Amino acid sequence: MLCVHTFDLGNSAPLPEDPFRAFLRETSTGGDRLLALFAEEPSPGRFLLHAVAGGSAPGRFVHACMEVSPRSFRTFTDVCPGAHWFEREIYDLFGLAPEGHPEFNPLRFHEGWPKKFFPLRSADAPAPDPRRGYRFLLVRGEGIHEVAVGPVHAGIIEPGHFRFSCAGETIQNLEIRLGYQHKGIESLFPGDPGMGKILLSESISGDTAVGHSTACARLLEAVTGKPADPSAERWRAAALEIERISNHCGDLGGLSTDIGYLFGAAHFGRLRGAALNLLLKITGNRFGRGLNRIGGIGPRVPGIAPEDLTAELGLLRAEVENAGTTLLDAPSVVARMQGTGRLLPHTAKTLQFVGMVARASGRDVDARRDFPSPACVESPPAKVLLDTGDVMARARVRVMEMRASFDWLPGVLAGATPSGATASEVVFPAAGRRLVVSVEEGWRGEIVHAAVVDGEGRITRYKVVDPSFRNWPGLSFAVRKNVISDFPVCNKSFNLSYSGSDL
Repeated sequence: MLCVHTFDLGNSAPLPEDPFRAFLRETSTGGDRLLALFAEEPSPGRFLLHAVAGGSAPGRFVHACMEVSPRSFRTFTDVCPGAHWFEREIYDLFGLAPEGHPEFNPLRFHEGWPKKFFPLRSADAPAPDPRRGYRFLLVRGEGIHEVAVGPVHAGIIEPGHFRFSCAGETIQNLEIRLGYQHKGIESLFPGDPGMGKILLSESISGDTAVGHSTACARLLEAVTGKPADPSAERWRAAALEIERISNHCGDLGGLSTDIGYLFGAAHFGRLRGAALNLLLKITGNRFGRGLNRIGGIGPRVPGIAPEDLTAELGLLRAEVENAGTTLLDAPSVVARMQGTGRLLPHTAKTLQFVGMVARASGRDVDARRDFPSPACVESPPAKVLLDTGDVMARARVRVMEMRASFDWLPGVLAGATPSGATASEVVFPAAGRRLVVSVEEGWRGEIVHAAVVDGEGRITRYKVVDPSFRNWPGLSFAVRKNVISDFPVCNKSFNLSYSGSDL
């Protein structure tokens, strides 16, 4: 399976620092891209850094490992800018300080946390230095003033703090501080690779339950040696594309609301509900929970025949096409979105952003093509790519991706059977120490799940990379030189998950 790969850790020694640094440099300049960078503590006081990359060819995964001191390591952000949030996360979880990091602030932990609390570091490890306090960037200049927004916001959105440095109304810098949704989810994954892990993965980011649970299920299937049958994989792929359609409709409705375009707000809000109702018919849950099991799909999945689902998708497509064309052609929408919140292609490439945000800024990355699942190997959905990088481009990418999904779904459903294959008893096959990596293209972008498994077949370290974790820094770049009143529409055009980033 090209979307999952297993590395043998038992017979490989950690690299010295220079080759590890060269490996990360290659992910910024070569064909492969960085998928994950994380730490583990295989024995008390011994720390390893794992870097996983790939994507230059379908199904290509590469891995490098380095041993680090109990207190610090030299930052790799200078050679791989996409590592900068990963390194801050490593410090938060293990107390390993990236010396020389350009923005060495805690990523998730706030002043109320104990100074020496590093949740994934064992009590037997040497004590690290006390936790650093958070220091906001100070922007100086005549007329510069700061505007602080959040962490508590109007409405029902998640908490996050945004600090703007402005000259008049123009944003000079935006600093984003998250961590208010931190839930310690990675500490809950180690142990036996049972069904509870899939249930846990569905709560990583509620609007991406299908994407995360599918990545998790495939990883656990690789650990236990129980792959899903082809029909189950087709239902997984179909549910994932419907999840994509529902969220893209919701985002277009939100964008319409933010610019006062009531036609789009009303229609796309309704169409999001119609797409969620299709997930309900497949899985019994409007957000796709209950779809996945180890070795297949749930016993009540699918709750609709493939031909009936295809017919309902055709009706939904007609309405989405009509609303999408009307939205993108409206002069008031074009005037408000075009040129606003531009994320330059060079920035998207250098910082290795992913998903629709990257594709709207000319970065050609899509895990459905680069790490294809069984249903995507022969013919993945059509490529979508724009390069203007503004709010309008991100809206257009959403409409184009929905069209590609509607084009692709009848073919994948044609090979699905009316019932899914469910798993039998889970076993824990003995094998050497290994690293298992699973990649899926969620609706926001690339989802990565990685697990270090011991010789008894049990998980000792589990790493999740939600696409929001990769893309939050991009919002800071997109809003610069825009007026502060443009922030809501810029933010909605990214629509990143706080929960998925905070973990």
